[in-house]
Amino acid sequence: MPHHFPKEFESINQWTHILNNLRILRRNTWLSHSELEKMQLKRLRGILEYAYENVAFYRQRFDKAKVKPDHIKSTEDLLKIPTLTKSEVQRNFNSLISDGTEIERCTKQETSGSTGTPLTIIADKKGSYIAAANKLRHYVENGGRLFRDKYVLLLPTRRPPSNKRTRLGSILEHLGILESVTMSTRDPIQDVLDRLAHFKPDAIDALPSFLLLLAREIEKRGNLIRPRLVFSSGELLDVMSRKVINSAFGVEMFDVYGCTEAGNIAWECSEHSGYHMNIDLMVTEFVKDNEHVAAGETGKVVLTPFWNHAMPLIRYEIGDIGILGNESCTCGRGLPLMRILEGRSEDFIILPSGRVISPYTVSCCFEGIEGIVEYRVVQETRSNFNIQLVLREGGEDDLLAQLGDRFKKEFGEDITIDIEVVDAIPRDGKLRAVTSRCLPRERFFS
Repeated sequence: MPHHFPKEFESINQWTHILNNLRILRRNTWLSHSELEKMQLKRLRGILEYAYENVAFYRQRFDKAKVKPDHIKSTEDLLKIPTLTKSEVQRNFNSLISDGTEIERCTKQETSGSTGTPLTIIADKKGSYIAAANKLRHYVENGGRLFRDKYVLLLPTRRPPSNKRTRLGSILEHLGILESVTMSTRDPIQDVLDRLAHFKPDAIDALPSFLLLLAREIEKRGNLIRPRLVFSSGELLDVMSRKVINSAFGVEMFDVYGCTEAGNIAWECSEHSGYHMNIDLMVTEFVKDNEHVAAGETGKVVLTPFWNHAMPLIRYEIGDIGILGNESCTCGRGLPLMRILEGRSEDFIILPSGRVISPYTVSCCFEGIEGIVEYRVVQETRSNFNIQLVLREGGEDDLLAQLGDRFKKEFGEDITIDIEVVDAIPRDGKLRAVTSRCLPRERFFS
C-alpha cells in the first residue's frame, strides 16, 4: 500500500513524537553495518522476551518448540522458532494481542487482501509513531522536503478522499509549509491526470499499477506534470513497469518494499543498487527448506518487526520471495541490501467499455468483509468474472450478496459475477489474487 504522508496535525505532541523518531531513524541509516547488527540483535531479543511474557499465542508456541527467548543468541537461532502464516494470524487474532492491551487506544488497519488473504492488524500508539516515522525515512533520505513539497498520495479510496485540515494544518498550508492531498484512483484516469496537472506536485506516491496507468495516459496526452520525486510501493515493481513510468514522468523513480503488517521493510536510494533493509526496526530472513539461504540466493521473506508491542509478529511469512544482497551500497549507508524476486504482481482488468483498472482496486472490494479466509478473482471475459472464496463458517448468504453488490457498484458496467465457495483454492506456487484472461500483465505492455 502507498505510504500515508502525515498531513493532518492532530496535535503538536503527535508530530513531536514522529519527528523525533524520524531523527533517530535517519541517524541509524548512516551507522556502520556492525553497529546496526548489534542494535538489531538487542531489539530482537527484547521483542522475543516481551512476546513470551505477554502474548498467549507465543507462550504456547515457544513452549511447544521447547525454545526460550534466551536461547536466541543470534538471528540464525530464529530457525528454532516456527514461522507464522497469514492464516494463523486470521485464526488467532485475539491470542496474538498482548496482555493488558487496550484495543480501543490502538490503531487498527485492515490489509487490502491484495495477496488473496485479508488481515486485521492493531498497533499501540508508541509503535504507530515509529511506523509513521519509518514511512517518512525513505522520503527525506531521497531528497524529499518534508514541509515544503507539494505532495500527492494516490489511493483507491471508496469514497471521495477528505483533505480536511485541522486548524493548525490549515494555517501551515496557508503559509506554504504543508501542501499535501489525497486523490482517488477510482476516478477516470483522465480526470486524475487533470487534477495532478492543476496541483503541480513535487512528489507523487502510488502503487506501481496506478503509476503505470498514469504513464500510459501521459503517453497519449503528453507530459502535463513534472514531479521531482515519484515513489511506488505495495506491489511488485517489474523492470518493464519501471522503464515505462520513468520515461513518462522523466524521473528515476524510487520503489519501497513494505506491507501493512510490518510497515516499511526496505527502500531504494538514488544508487538503485537494491533495497536498503530497515534492520534497526526488524529482522528480515530469507528462508528455504527451513534454512537461511546464502547471499545471492532466493528464499521466502520472513519478518520479525520490533516496534509493535500490541500485536507482535514473530517470524511472519509475508508470502514474497527475495534475495539477500551480497555487497554494500556505494551510497555509504550501513543498512544492507536485498532484492525482491517475486511479490504481489497481479493482472489488470479490462471492462466492456475498454476501461482498464488496477488489480489493487479489485482487491479493495474485499476490505472490511468479515469471514473471508482467502479469495481469487478470475476475469474470464470482459463482462464475466469468477470469484473463488474460502470462508469461515456462518454468514455466507449475506457475505456473498454484499460482495456481489460491491463489484457491480465498483465497476459500474454490465458485468456478471459468479461466486463459488470452495474448501481450498488450487495454486501452483504463490496465489495470484487477480487474474485476467483478457489482459494478462505481459499483454499490457504490448
